[in-house]
Formats: sequence, structure tokens, C-alpha cells
Amino acid sequence: MKKLHLFVLCAVFFLAACLTGVLVSCQDGQTETSSATGTGTSTEPQGSAFATDTEPETEPVTAPGTDTETDMTTETDTETETETETEGIKLNIKADALNPLMTSLWSGDEVRNETVMFLDAGEAKSLLYRADCILSVTGYDGKRKYTEGVDYALQDGKIVALEGGALPTITSAKYYGADSTSLLMTKYNGKNVYTHWGEGRAMTDWQVNVTYTHSDSWEGYRQTCEIGQFAGLVDKLNRGEDVTFIFYGDSITNGASASFVYNYAPQQYSYPLLLTQALADLFGYNVHYVQTGLNGTSRIPNQDYTVENARGTITYINPAIGGWNTQQGLDNYDSHVKPFIEQYGCDLFVLAFGMNDAGGAPRTIAATQKKILNRVLEQSPAAGLLIVSTMVPNPDATNGWYGNQEKQQKSLQSLAEDMRARNASCAVACMTSVSKAVLEHKSFRDYSGNNINHPNDFFSRVYAQCLLELLGKNPIPLRKNG
Repeated sequence: MKKLHLFVLCAVFFLAACLTGVLVSCQDGQTETSSATGTGTSTEPQGSAFATDTEPETEPVTAPGTDTETDMTTETDTETETETETEGIKLNIKADALNPLMTSLWSGDEVRNETVMFLDAGEAKSLLYRADCILSVTGYDGKRKYTEGVDYALQDGKIVALEGGALPTITSAKYYGADSTSLLMTKYNGKNVYTHWGEGRAMTDWQVNVTYTHSDSWEGYRQTCEIGQFAGLVDKLNRGEDVTFIFYGDSITNGASASFVYNYAPQQYSYPLLLTQALADLFGYNVHYVQTGLNGTSRIPNQDYTVENARGTITYINPAIGGWNTQQGLDNYDSHVKPFIEQYGCDLFVLAFGMNDAGGAPRTIAATQKKILNRVLEQSPAAGLLIVSTMVPNPDATNGWYGNQEKQQKSLQSLAEDMRARNASCAVACMTSVSKAVLEHKSFRDYSGNNINHPNDFFSRVYAQCLLELLGKNPIPLRKNG
């Protein structure tokens, strides 16, 4: 079986957060734990004010044969210094420092640990690409392995759950037969029915990881490179100066539904943590995780991430709160952002609201985000501003979850243009377009952590990849693994 060349998008300069594979939390073989509380998940229907960050208690459905323990380790490659130039910005990064699972989803001929969820035996599921060869299928935690010809088959580029096999199948009856406490309704057999959803393992116990090779290329939307907007940050990273990243947004940025944040196997980080650690690996930085002390902020590693002969330190701060809309982000700026910029400064400010603004006018949402960004610039005029348009929620929802989210991106792009006209460093990571492109190939339940509006581990990697593409182009080849 051929092994593919691993690629990491050029620049991966700063956020070279190249979507860390599904096992990033076990750095150097050490699984981390934390006493931080508050997953801050957000699941308020469109008809409400989206103002709360609490969820009703749900009883996760447990798939048969699920192993809750993990024993995954990360291979450490030897480092080689690579110098590349992107739009006139020179990057000095250690090109073979990344975990192989962080390979770009949009380049090469192999996809690792793409998730799918089967309703019934015999169902055929499409993948991002037409699969030529399935290399492995495992449970969501990566422990249980399934057998081709017994549990699954490859047919016409799709994966099929075989009758009598061991792949988890929730069944259509259970999926579309939720009780009236369910927050999700979808159309089934011409009727609106209560549909399976849930936080924690309620979805992921029914999802499996598929690693496969393909010969076709990605033809959907792909994030454009905007590295020129972040020259100041790149310069600091190349010189080994300390930098500070602040991630501010709703539940997705808080970490829902990353397995690390919810504290179960495979313990993969949320997209802000993935991006930050990948950058640390690429530029030889330590990461200092700041415990915010704010109610509802996300779990963080209980130890700082350190590398030998570190060139500098990235200070990571994430005051994102699940359930908040953009206006709440502005209203709480003084308590959730201002003190941290005063103490630590800010080199990169990632702003990612929008999922809970389903009923809001896109121009109003952008105007509110502009006020937040202006506050940041008042405190830190040189900060790089990275706006993230939200992924779209479940498009099959019939009870209000899917609203104006997909219309926000255009207004956010206009906002970024306006900020740049004022000589601010600003760009938009177009997660809306990326998520809609993925939906052309996959069902929402295949990559959601709650079946409403949260990404699972795989789609957290897609989030990281979107930001990576924004901050780099022209793949940097890594040495082959093995």
C-alpha cells in the first residue's frame, strides 16, 4: 500500500494549525486532564433570544462495544528548518514538526479519520472523496477496529455497513423516533418528527473513523490565503518573540463538541487548541494556557505545552461562552476580553460569533462585530484580526435552528474590507462556505457532535484547516512517515 507524502500548507505560518489529527491531545504520549469546568454548549432554538448557555440534561445513547479508554500516542519526527516565501512574507518553520494526522484534507491522496454515521445496516455513505481503498475503519475513540468484508465494504467509492456486521447503526426508528423532549425536529416520511440529538457521546458513539486513499481532487470551495494581512505576527514568530492569541466567540470556539473539552476518548482538542499547538510545533514555541476564571469558559490542558529549546511562548486565552450571540459578545467585552488584553496584550484576535444569531440581520451582526474589533484595536492597535464566519447548522432542522447563518459571511467580508481600509490587519475565515461545500458530500450527522450546531472532532479539524488555508498556501512537503 503506498504511503502518501504528507503536506502542510505553506505558511502555516502562524495558525499553521493544520487541523491536528484526531489524537492531538496526547502530546508526546501524555494525555492531559484539567479541572476547568463549563463546556458552554449552545443549543437555543431560533425563536428564543439565544441568550442562555445551559442545556437540558440528555441521556446519551450508548453504542454497543464502545471503549471509553484511549492509549494513543503521537510520533515525534526529526525537525528540519524550511524557509519558504508567501506573498513576499518569509516564513521559517520546522516543516516536519507536525503530527501526520494534521495532513491537509484538501491536498494529497489520503484522508485520515473522516467520520460517518450509519442509520441502518446496508446503508452506503459518501465520503469527502470517492474512496479508492479503505485503509482502516475504527470506532470514534480509535480503539475498536472493524474488518472489511465482515463489517463494511467499499462499493462505488462509498463505505457500506454490512448486514450482520459490527459497525454501530442507530437505526432509523431510533434516530427519527426521539421523544418530545428533543430539541431537534426534522422531516421524515413527509412529517416533522422529533429527531435524535445530544451532547457528549450521544452522536459520536454512533460515528466511525474512516481512513482511505483517493485519486480525485477537491473541487468544492477552498479557503483563500490572506497571510499578507498578518505580516506583523509572522515577523514576531520568525524572530521568536512571545505572542498572545485570544479566541472569542460562542460554543464552537468554546470547544463544543470536541472530545477533549467533554473529557472522553480520543481527547482531541477543539479548533483553537489545535491551531495554537500546531503553530507552537512549527515555530518551536511553548504554549502557556491561561485559566480565565470566568464561569462557563472551556476546559484547557492542565499543563503548559513545552518544547526543547523553545524560541518563544504563545499565550493562549479563550473566554468564549456557549450560547452567546454577537450582541452578548459586545456587552461582555469589558469582563471577558479587556482585562486579558490589558495584562497580556494581543497579537491575534479570533472573533467567531454567529451561530446564535440565526434571526438577526447580517448587516446588524457585522456592525456589532465591528464594535468588538474596534475595542480590540483601541487596546492593541497592531493586533491581527481574524473573523470566522460560522458553519451552517443542521440544514434538515425544521424547528428554527437554520436561519440567517449562511447569509452572514458576505457582510463579514465587507466588514473585513472596511477594517483593512483603515489599515487594520483583518481577514475572514469562510467556514460558512467550507461547511456548505462539505454538505454536498456528507450528511450533517456524519460530522456533527450534537446533530444541531456543533462540530465533532473531525469537523473541528476542518475548522482548523480553514484557518490554516487562510494563513498559508503552496504545500510544504514533509518527510514520509516511516
